Order: sequence, then structure tokens, then C-alpha cells
Amino acid sequence: MHGGTYLVARRIRMRIEAWDRNSLADQEATIGRHKLSGAPLGGSNERDTVNLAALAADGQPVLPAGAHIRLAAPATNGGIRLLRRGYSFTDGIDSQTGQLDGGLFFVCFQRDPLTGFVPVQTRPAASDALNEYVQHVGSGLFAIPPGTSRGGYIGETLFG
Repeated sequence: MHGGTYLVARRIRMRIEAWDRNSLADQEATIGRHKLSGAPLGGSNERDTVNLAALAADGQPVLPAGAHIRLAAPATNGGIRLLRRGYSFTDGIDSQTGQLDGGLFFVCFQRDPLTGFVPVQTRPAASDALNEYVQHVGSGLFAIPPGTSRGGYIGETLFG
């Protein structure tokens, strides 16, 4: 896959009814962001840099140890960065549970899933506070070959 990339796609169902029963403060501590602005806790704007070392007035970390953004941050994952995006989905009501079938469709790109996605997922899988509210119901790994030159074809570098 020299010159290509990999795409990881995951369908993540959210237990929205359980999530909605929590207080705003608990929701924000779970994610590590202010719900209204999207700013990281301790910040004021959505695109503010996450300050993992920030302390509250009582000396406690602003971001709880199990906050999702703390566990996914490059600084806590050996500098690994993923090009990622989440898309909300709603597929109506689950006929078996009577609850909303909705959540996040997550996609990310990286050069090598074994040195990118897998290590970044290891820590959150064990201790992310968000795990109480989500269930991964589908995953896929796709190889995306590099682009082509004029007159070439997709996959040429793999098969040529």
C-alpha cells in the first residue's frame, strides 16, 4: 500500500435514553467538552487545543481520567494522529428494544491501522467513560490504493 491509505469505518450505536438521563455535568465530563460550545473542558471555543494538564481551582484535573477526548488525544497515544470524522445517524426505533436506533458512523484514515487506529483504540476500549453509553455494532477496514497518473489505472501500483 505504498502511497495509499486505509479507511476504518465503524457504526457505533449510542444508548441515547441512558445518556439523556445523565446530568449535563456528567455528560460533559464523559466526553471532555462543553455541550453547548463544543469547547474542551477548560477552554472556550470548539477548536481550542485540549489542555491535558489543566487543573481546576481544587487541584483536580479539568479533564477526568476517563474523558473520551483525553484518551483519544495524540499526546496520550504516542503522538498518533488520525484523520477522522463522525457522522450522526438515526435509523428509527429498534423493534426488539423499543429504543432509538441512533449513534455515530465513524470513519478515519491512516497509513497503517496496526500503528494508527489499533493503538489509539486500545486505551479507550479499557477505560473510556463513554463505553457505558455506546456499542460498536459494525466495523470495516478498507484499503485505498494511491491515485493514478494519466493513462494509469486504480491499483496499478499494487498489480503492476
